[in-house]
Amino acid sequence: MTQLIPYLTFENTKEALEYYESLFGAKNINRMPVSAEQAEHFGVEQSDADNSTMHAEFEILGHKLYAADRFGDDAEFTDAMKLSLSYDKTDKENSEAVKQLFKKVAGDTNSIVVAELDVQFWGGEFGAVKDKYGIHWMFNGN
Repeated sequence: MTQLIPYLTFENTKEALEYYESLFGAKNINRMPVSAEQAEHFGVEQSDADNSTMHAEFEILGHKLYAADRFGDDAEFTDAMKLSLSYDKTDKENSEAVKQLFKKVAGDTNSIVVAELDVQFWGGEFGAVKDKYGIHWMFNGN
C-alpha cells in the first residue's frame, strides 16, 4: 500500500509534539533525537542533540504525520501547504470527534480561527484554524 504522509518541520519538534498531544490528542508518538554524528552534520551543538529531533511520527484522529526539526536550508517556515482533516459527516461518532477537536483547537489562545466549522453552500461542513506553529488545518465533512 502506498501512503502520502505529511512531513512537518519545526524549530523545536519536541515541544511541538507536546503541543499536539495536549491540544490535538496526538497518539502513538515516536521521536528520534539527533545522534552525536548527525548533530555535527546538521550544525547542532552536542549539548542540544538530545532535544533536537531527527524524525518523529504521531497520529491525529488515526491519521499519521511525520515531523522533524528544521536544519540548514530548511530553517524557514512556509505556509504554502495546508492540511485537510476530512471526515464522513454521516458517521456520528467520527463527526462528533472531529467537531470536538475543532472546538478545542479553535478555543486555544494561540490559534487563529480562519473559518468557523459550519454547514456550507455545497452541503458539506467546513472550518479552518491556524495553529500556534502556523499550520493551517482545514476540517472538511462530506
